[in-house]
Amino acid sequence: MAGKLRPTARKIALGQELRRLRSVRGLTIEDATAGLGFSEAQLQRVETGFSAFRRVNHLTDLLDRYGVRETEHLWEELTAIWRDAASEEWVSEFKDGMTPAQMPKFVGIEEIARTIRAYHPLLPWGMLQTEEYARALFAMQQPVLEAPSESVEKAVQLRLRRREFIAREDDPVNLVAIIGESALRHIVGDIAVMQAQCDELIRLSELENVTIQILPTEGKRYRFTADFSILDMGEDLPPQVQADNAWGALAMSGKPRDVGVFTRRFERLTASALSPEETPDYVRKLSREIR
Repeated sequence: MAGKLRPTARKIALGQELRRLRSVRGLTIEDATAGLGFSEAQLQRVETGFSAFRRVNHLTDLLDRYGVRETEHLWEELTAIWRDAASEEWVSEFKDGMTPAQMPKFVGIEEIARTIRAYHPLLPWGMLQTEEYARALFAMQQPVLEAPSESVEKAVQLRLRRREFIAREDDPVNLVAIIGESALRHIVGDIAVMQAQCDELIRLSELENVTIQILPTEGKRYRFTADFSILDMGEDLPPQVQADNAWGALAMSGKPRDVGVFTRRFERLTASALSPEETPDYVRKLSREIR
């Protein structure tokens, strides 16, 4: 099991172990929760890493049902993980009407990921956005969501914090991003904002841990309509796949089949996009064409 991990990673590790124990006992979700003080839905959220039990006795009752005794090391280890998992991530301070409810888990995983593979057909990936682009983007959403101006600033600051994951000196996250050409042709803010965004993509692509590819609009190429990311956290935790939906919420899954499907999609998109070496010149060309 993982060593010192952040709360979100702890939730995933705890859920993974509880799902394994339930499987070993041959129990369904319904069997596992029968007569205990929490619902099937709550156990599902715990097993998928979206939440932790609010009360330790819920965990210990479940461990007892799974045949794990208080005298065993596993009991002590899992209750210790629960104590850490129950705490809030720093991202919770950015909770707001413009921030999806699942964002704390997603950002918590982003921060500890070894590698993120991200595809965005209509916008530059969030970590790659300039402050001016992000502010203009959220300002466009403000009247639609009927959010106060403070919400825009919170959303921008969270995006800038996420940029630090790839820019930090100590163990930065490796990012492989595929961006649709349309993302740089749709004007957000004004022409100056877009040209600065293009310059920033070129600058970031020069970092050793960042790879950027553009998927051109022309030509017969594999395409996918929705944005998604695949987060690899190394050997300690299972990979996770994330996708947005039309309601602005984040959907996440660690199921091997889901991760496999999106991995194959990303591989096809990688083959269809311009190479990392071709991309900077193509972005410069797009920047000159922005009107």
